[in-house]
Amino acid sequence: MEIVERFDAFFVDEIEAAERRLNIELRPHVKLYLIHLLKRLSEQRDFFYSEVVQDKPLGIVMLEALHKNIFEKLRDLKAVGDLSLIFSGLYPEHLTRRMVDIDYFIQIGRRSYHLLSDFYSGFKSKQDLFTLYSQLVTDFIRLIDVLTEISGELHFLDEMDVAKALRRWQSTRISKYREILERENVIPWDFQ
Repeated sequence: MEIVERFDAFFVDEIEAAERRLNIELRPHVKLYLIHLLKRLSEQRDFFYSEVVQDKPLGIVMLEALHKNIFEKLRDLKAVGDLSLIFSGLYPEHLTRRMVDIDYFIQIGRRSYHLLSDFYSGFKSKQDLFTLYSQLVTDFIRLIDVLTEISGELHFLDEMDVAKALRRWQSTRISKYREILERENVIPWDFQ
């Protein structure tokens, strides 16, 4: 039990440290969702939804989900949103081997959470879920910003590839990529 409590404390500490470095504050429900997501990632070997994804592109999984029964649809859309968030924020180097980059995963993840919020919007008893998924859509980039900060602290992020950092900065405006560029004295014309 003590190990579980230490993991929870570790995730809370990392998220709050990233918030301080970025000078942002996540909404409480969104922060709790992120803590729970990180905890599940650390505890489950099958976190990456192997039964859902089955080596398919996440865009295909999302489209197929729209034609499934309600329970499978909700499970698959949540899987796509969660994986998009984890890959684009915590494990962006995983995307290097793909034909698409971080901006694709941001669009797919936000769309999946948006579809979930739309589903729950029609149910008065599910307004908390509607609110949560709506906030995840709104705060998706902030969550990736926080996860990218954590990824950098855990040395999951390749900070030596300046060209990749430039591409990712231009498409996402994630603070960590800007920091990499500034450290390397690269100032793109669209720095604001």
